[in-house]
Amino acid sequence: MPVQTISGKELTGLNASNISDVAQHFAGVTVKDYGGIGGLKTVSIRGLGALHTGICYDGLMMTDVQSGQIDLSRFSIENIASVVLFNGQPTDLLQPARMFASSGVLSFNSLQPAYSKALTGEVKMKVASFDTYNPSLFLNKYLSSKWSLNILANAIQSAGNYPYIEQLNSSGTNIEKKNRVNSDVKSLNSEVNSLYHFTDFESLSFKVNQYYSERGLPGADIQYSTYSTERALEKSYMSQFLYQNKNSCYLQYQFGAKYNNSTARYSERKSTYSTLTDNTRIDHYEQNEYYLTSAFQGFPTNYLTLSASLDGWYNNLFSSSNINYYEAAKPTRQTILGSLAAKYIHERLTVSANLLYTFTHETNTVSDAAADRKRLTPTVSLSYQPLEDKNLRIRAFYKNIFRLPTFTDLYYNDFGYTKLSPEITNQYNLGATFTEHYSGLISELECSLDAYYNRVSNKISIMYGVPYSSVRNIGRVDIKGTDVSVKALKKINSKSDLSLNLSYTFQLAQDYTTGSATYRDIIPYTPVHSGSGALIYRFKRFEYGYNYVFSGKRYIGQNSNASNVLNPYIDQNVFTRYTFRKFSCTAEINNLFNANYDVVKYYPMPGRNYRLSVSYKL
Repeated sequence: MPVQTISGKELTGLNASNISDVAQHFAGVTVKDYGGIGGLKTVSIRGLGALHTGICYDGLMMTDVQSGQIDLSRFSIENIASVVLFNGQPTDLLQPARMFASSGVLSFNSLQPAYSKALTGEVKMKVASFDTYNPSLFLNKYLSSKWSLNILANAIQSAGNYPYIEQLNSSGTNIEKKNRVNSDVKSLNSEVNSLYHFTDFESLSFKVNQYYSERGLPGADIQYSTYSTERALEKSYMSQFLYQNKNSCYLQYQFGAKYNNSTARYSERKSTYSTLTDNTRIDHYEQNEYYLTSAFQGFPTNYLTLSASLDGWYNNLFSSSNINYYEAAKPTRQTILGSLAAKYIHERLTVSANLLYTFTHETNTVSDAAADRKRLTPTVSLSYQPLEDKNLRIRAFYKNIFRLPTFTDLYYNDFGYTKLSPEITNQYNLGATFTEHYSGLISELECSLDAYYNRVSNKISIMYGVPYSSVRNIGRVDIKGTDVSVKALKKINSKSDLSLNLSYTFQLAQDYTTGSATYRDIIPYTPVHSGSGALIYRFKRFEYGYNYVFSGKRYIGQNSNASNVLNPYIDQNVFTRYTFRKFSCTAEINNLFNANYDVVKYYPMPGRNYRLSVSYKL
């Protein structure tokens, strides 16, 4: 399976403040960013959409049964050791069944410092443009030689009132200077992690995470207006544990459990809400998840690995509003996933396959619930090393998987449709990867090239109508693409080195719905050309870096015509860092050339801005 990893020094060279900033440097990834520090940020892999992308944090999947999208802006990188993108699925067979149930997985793992009897960690303060303050604290303590405990606290406060330019006509001859309003944010992300090693190959990890955010929702930019009164208050709590036992050469296993609670309060003040207190509409949402997982893998021969995993979880959603036009739905969903997998490794050949079984049952107290679903979905992959003395590998995989409709798709007021079918994807990939170590001009080189074809059928799309719009399975999308990535490192001497990371994606995602008025048009927000790069030079106590992200033109509507074009952009950033003993100081300039662009139409991104951070390692 194609795997991309960013960790260690690479993470520090990306001007990244959260996981979404890191993800945009992976080939084949499109980040949808609604602008500003408090704006929603989601990722899509290879044009399949954010709802087909699984998000994994320390071995267990994240969830949002209401919308299906995980906001990556809430996860800072202060305690993150690595971020990994798996196209298809992870290659390790000892995994929860849920890890096999997405078209791709973005996974990130907490930092686990080396053993020390002393208290270790880092205190950091970031100050940035638009009255932004971001203090963070990471502490780690080994309570014994086998038991460690770490604590993270990361707070953000920002006015978010960045300036931007609105073009009032397509020729750019009539422009208006504005400031983003109602885009302030206050958030706190706190976390406790505990890890106990019974032996070198047996461990128990425990995590408790709390997230609080109160922010303005500036909404879409409207000509001649900056009015916005929408606010969002979000709270979430997550606790999980994962036990792993790899002591045996014949049978290994793991067990895990997780509980997640999320609440959200949305408010909006408008004169049209004249019958409501303070002319304010208030909506409340609460969702819960209870999750259990178990996995086993055995080694009947030196070349063969077999695994089985079983997951079960329960979701519910409660909502209320002070507008009593309707009785809110109270849906629940019970899900069981079972996976059987096998991997054969012999000399230069690796072949793996798995079969995933999915069963769901739903209830709803207000109206009819969606029908039970039962489905088997297969995956097969292989890798071959054609030359014994060269680190060149040819790889291929096929995966069939689906994503269930969200509770919003199924039950939201008059919008939802309970007879929706799952959205099905078929993925085909053929690629090659090459790694080598040299003693000449380049010390290390890693290259990969993958061509892929994806088909999304039963696509869930909005049918616009009067008086109501609704969702239906009416679409098919075909995606043809190529991902290229290059990593190179030159070790100049013991005190300096130069690293270069490049990625490029060609992606043609088209509507192939039979009889559609937009047949073969490019689907919204999927650029044909995109890519990123990072160049980092380290010399003694100094570090200098440059990185960029670019996107070709995109279309904001279903029709690929001139009126729907969203212009290309390139976002360039530079930084310098100085480290002296335990102190480190970093100065950054983001959007170096003050590009005026939107990732999502009518949600302008910040222009040139600055960030200064000072940290002290304990």
